[in-house]
Amino acid sequence: MSLFLCLPLVLTSASAREAPLPPDKAFALTWQRQGDQVRLNWRMPKGYYLYRAHIEAKDASGRPLSVKTPAGQIKPDPTFGPTEVYYGTARASLRHAGPVRLTYRGCQEDGLCYIPVTVLIPAAPERPRP
Repeated sequence: MSLFLCLPLVLTSASAREAPLPPDKAFALTWQRQGDQVRLNWRMPKGYYLYRAHIEAKDASGRPLSVKTPAGQIKPDPTFGPTEVYYGTARASLRHAGPVRLTYRGCQEDGLCYIPVTVLIPAAPERPRP
């Protein structure tokens, strides 16, 4: 009889863990470009976080670009040790008029870590010359 009383509790806790979201939903990225200024914004639902150190940008030749990010929260990470992460939202900025190859990585809390995500941000449109 006690086995039947415990079984619903086991099933409830197992079903409470949600399947991981696709990367574009787990780390919803929007960006704005104004000339050579690029502003990046991410939204993460509860239970997801983005690594600060894994936000990287490169130009079309593969040269690294400087990405400015605010401080994150320190999280003890089993793979990387104490590291800075963002929960809920994250932002970054960089300056480059050409195309930008942006790479970032995050994880589901107590779940899986995603492979790095790479997106291409197109170059700033050229201004007409007089």
